[in-house]
Order: sequence, then C-alpha cells, then structure tokens
Amino acid sequence: MEKRKVVIDCDTGVDDAMALILGMRSPAFDVLGITTTAGNVTLEKVVRNTLVVVEHAQREVPVYPGASRPLMGAWDTAENAHGSDGLGDVGFPDPERTAETTHAVDFLIETFMNSGEPVHLITLGPLTNVALALAKAPALEHHIASLVMMAGGINGGNVTAAAEFNVIVDPEAADIVFRSAIPKTMVGLGPIMQGGSIKAEDVAQFEQAGTPWCDMVGRLLRQRMEAWQAIVGEVRPTMPPDLAAMGVALDPDIAQATPYHVMIELNGTHTRGMTLADRRWYRKLFDDAPAPNVNVVTEIDNDRYRKLVLDTLLVQ
Repeated sequence: MEKRKVVIDCDTGVDDAMALILGMRSPAFDVLGITTTAGNVTLEKVVRNTLVVVEHAQREVPVYPGASRPLMGAWDTAENAHGSDGLGDVGFPDPERTAETTHAVDFLIETFMNSGEPVHLITLGPLTNVALALAKAPALEHHIASLVMMAGGINGGNVTAAAEFNVIVDPEAADIVFRSAIPKTMVGLGPIMQGGSIKAEDVAQFEQAGTPWCDMVGRLLRQRMEAWQAIVGEVRPTMPPDLAAMGVALDPDIAQATPYHVMIELNGTHTRGMTLADRRWYRKLFDDAPAPNVNVVTEIDNDRYRKLVLDTLLVQ
C-alpha cells in the first residue's frame, strides 16, 4: 500500500491523543509532522501531551509548537472535559523527547509549498495555525491536497446550542479556512454522535493488548466511559470526536458526505461560531447562490469505523 503523506494539526486533549495514535500507527499514513495549537488546554500542555502521545505510539514524528491563542480575544479551555493536564489526569509521565524549534506555521508553509508530491492535512482542533499560514502564504491553499477537519456541526453545537468547540475557540480562523480553496471535508458532531462510538468490549481489548499505544488508548477510553457513567448513571459507549475524524481521514468509505456551502457565523449574539450549511433544496434556482465549499460528513458506519480502529491498533 502506498502511504499518503499527512500533517496533523491538533490541540492534544483526550480524544486528540487517541486520534494521533490511530493516525501514526496506521500503515496508510506517513505522518510528516504534528503541529500544535492552544485549545483544549494551553499550548504548553498541548505540546507536552503531543510528545507523550508520540512516545506511546513509538513513532519518530516531529512536533511543532504553534499558536498560543486564537486570532482575536481570549478563549476558555476544556479542562472540565479533558482534565487539568489535558490527558484525563490519569498520570502519564512527562516525555523524554522535546519539540522542534520551528514554528508550526512555518512548518506548514514549508512542507506544503515545497513538497514534490501530494500532502494532506488533518485538523483536530481550532484552525488558528492553518489560518495564520494562509495569511502568511496565500498560495498555500492551492498546495494542500485535501483537508479533513473535526469541526462544527450542522445540527447544533456542544459548547453552545449553535457552536462546536473547535470552531467557537477561533471563529475568525475557521472563517478563513472555510472560505479557502482547499478541498475540505468537515466531520462534525452529528454523525459522530450517531456512528462514532467505541464500546466497552473494544476498550477491554485495548487494555489487554499489551502495547504502549493500546495502553494509552485503553486508559483514555476507560476514563471517558467512567466520566460519562458518573453523569448518566450507566455504562454507555464513548464517542471521541477526533478519533472518528481520523477514521474518516484514513478511510473515507466508512462515511457518507454531502457537498454544502458552509459559512461561519462571526457576529451572532447566540450563534457565534456556528457552522451554517445552506441546505435549501431549491438553492440552485438562484443564480447568485454560492457554490458548495465543503464536503460535510452526514453519516458514519459505526461497525466499519470500530473495525478500522481495532484492526489498526491491535497489531504489534
């Protein structure tokens, strides 16, 4: 199998960590580098967590520190969901390796602009680094072979009724990226909540596998399942959004997608950060209707998704 060259941009919290391991352990990907941005936790913690994940994945992948804040204003981290350390507070030791000195934005520009073959981008966090790279090198949008984003939700959000975390942290950055010419796939909340679940029996297999990467994934999944059990009073499957997005990036055939014109709301009192998809069936009747700019995943086959994750990670 010919490997696809990819760069992963993330704000490493619990679900980012699982997604990074899936991407790095997959024989389908050659991960050229991981760029980091503040989001789930501060940039310092994100960089530390990413290095920890790379060590557990047992891969030699460089990590590049990027944006320490959104383009405009402050943001609230998601430590309530990811723990004070961003990795569920389950006690992973500090990494031995260190991050690169090149800034993430410069790495993105250099890698995509100078590659002699297609390089694909996967984003698991706020889109700040990508927006900054596009602002610094506008031609970049024509050099990214494809972009798969864990971003948004066309039926509502998880931070507000309208907005998903990765978008509302930096709506201005999301607006720049969504308006770019990059071929884009949006993996949002709706299909993940319906078809992106990992079950208790899957978690047990990871815990028993005996590899560093499965140990990390198993511990993180167990933490998520126990946290939800404390809230709802029963054991339920867990649905890590970034893991599902990585699954779609690895195998687009596990998902169904529809092209929509998607806009980012920047000013709404109650809707800032909303990913607004124009789903009017009659929109093509209007000559001035904007063309679709994003392939929006509308459905994920849960059985195929789970099999992809298990088959990839339960290999020595």
